[in-house]
Amino acid sequence: MGLGYWEARIDDAEDPRLDEQWEKLVRRSYSISSRMFDEYGYLSGEEGVEELEFYIVLVPPTEDNVPGLTPRLALKRPGDRIYLGPKVAGRYTLAAVTDPLSTVLFFSTGTGEAPHNAMVVELLRKGHRGPILSAVSVREWADLGYLKQHRELEERYSNYHYLPMPTREADVPKRYIQSLITEGTLTTEYGITLDPDTTNVYLCGNPSMIGLPEEVDGVEVFPETTGVVELLAAKGFLIDHRKQRGNLHFEEYW
Repeated sequence: MGLGYWEARIDDAEDPRLDEQWEKLVRRSYSISSRMFDEYGYLSGEEGVEELEFYIVLVPPTEDNVPGLTPRLALKRPGDRIYLGPKVAGRYTLAAVTDPLSTVLFFSTGTGEAPHNAMVVELLRKGHRGPILSAVSVREWADLGYLKQHRELEERYSNYHYLPMPTREADVPKRYIQSLITEGTLTTEYGITLDPDTTNVYLCGNPSMIGLPEEVDGVEVFPETTGVVELLAAKGFLIDHRKQRGNLHFEEYW
């Protein structure tokens, strides 16, 4: 997605090197989200979709970073033009979920739940009967753009659970995605067993939450901050790569 550097911003920040970039597009990669229900209240289907839905928040400027795209997007109204790339790319799909009785877990931070919305709806629409859980870590309740829709899904489908995890609200304990694994919450509260033979896990959002390892001298080295990948790798889960099929899937746009 993109807009021109020549277009107005909603804030008063000044883009660095604006003169050099004036005639260029500022472009960013976003996952496509999904309308979860159609106009009749049924699960949204693949047929007849004429619009793409994106889940985007306005990023404020800081001393170290002046965002280029979202302050311009914030001024757009229906009918205004934006740039979209001609091709959808990526491998973050439900292709690995072939057993309708298997467990599917979605872990995200912030707007990282965007692709998970579409996946959850697809699974439920196709009659998936195994446990499905979507957990998202945000700062405040107000950051949960799809809370109402997920609660509606929970009422309709007994095998679906939505777990919002605000970290800066006084009415709930501060927890992070990793704690669902280290504290055994998935098992004690939702009856979900982390069995790599029957479970696929999808991760989208902050790289610190995901915690992908880097290869150093032929050895995988995990980040200093323990992420979900390291915790689940210790339980026998495998990272899904092009050359190695696994059950730990992650969005590759960071």
